[in-house]
Amino acid sequence: MQATEVDSRGGRESKAVLILGHGSRRDEANEILRRVARMLETEGGFGYVQPAFLELAPPNFHEALDIMVEKGFTDIKVMPYFLYMGNHMRKDLPKAMAIGAEKHPGVSMEITPNIGFHEKLVDIVIDRIEGYEGDGRDAVVAAPVAGSKAGTNAGTKKAVDRHPIELESFKIIGSELGELSCTAAETEIVKRVIHTTADFDFKEIMRFSPNAIGAGIEALQRGAEIITDVKMVGVGISKERMGVFGSTLHCGVSDDSVIAEAKRTGATRTATAMRLAADKIDGAIVAIGNAPTALRELLRLVRVEGAAPALVVGVPVGFVGAVEAKDELLASGIEFITTPGRKGGSTVAVAIINGLLIEAASASV
Repeated sequence: MQATEVDSRGGRESKAVLILGHGSRRDEANEILRRVARMLETEGGFGYVQPAFLELAPPNFHEALDIMVEKGFTDIKVMPYFLYMGNHMRKDLPKAMAIGAEKHPGVSMEITPNIGFHEKLVDIVIDRIEGYEGDGRDAVVAAPVAGSKAGTNAGTKKAVDRHPIELESFKIIGSELGELSCTAAETEIVKRVIHTTADFDFKEIMRFSPNAIGAGIEALQRGAEIITDVKMVGVGISKERMGVFGSTLHCGVSDDSVIAEAKRTGATRTATAMRLAADKIDGAIVAIGNAPTALRELLRLVRVEGAAPALVVGVPVGFVGAVEAKDELLASGIEFITTPGRKGGSTVAVAIINGLLIEAASASV
């Protein structure tokens, strides 16, 4: 991972994380923690993330610590992947830490807070209860019928209900937002970003090219592919709403070919993934929420190689390279939605794409 990109995340490339779960005799249960560890390393920009288990599965805490020390890490964050402050947190983990410190006196270990309560957990629970990934206003979407052609919007229409908490949130946003000098559809996108971030600054900084919304809707209605810079963006995009039009996601940042090429050239993985996806860009929607280097590479492909995305949602966040990349997007002449300055992020990109999916579904009814 290139220094300019990692620096915008606070120098995490030098940090090692030991993420600790309970452990199970069922390997599929343990695989969940391993997947979390892999995603933390890829999306969080940490130097190394090692999963470990307190019992029933390898590696245990001490084996994982040995692995990390052998790799040369001496400053380790221990993240307990537990909801509750039970005996494992109060007794077992401190005991394991003490034994580890005695065995490796030159290693600094710090326990982070466990998962505990977080308001985002409520959103996850609501999503599980409701059984869909919706986050938007009332919309009628068409669920494809088995055997129907993807992207034709043929199928059984169903209403997507909004949770009372969401309704109240949008009511509050509407009362505080005031007048905006943008179209009704653009205003809906702004509201979704504010709903995601609770940051009203976005009403001042969001920028849309003249036909950004129209280009995004048209692309989605024909089933355009959505290319993302990091997996975190893809995870948040509503698969149900994508399925209405037959759109698919592409993120190559973890592909073996991308990793090998980035190591060979010294470029960031996100920029390399964008370059290697050049044959997919024409007519696609590209959503960049994390990596300025990915946006700069995309714009190079447009400028030098004639790539023609239908729409670029370019909202990378950070202190290094983000401002310059977004300024370049503003001057590119392609259709865009962006947030000039340092603010942005994966959640902002997700909110914009999900908003466009809702607008596309509403426009097709």
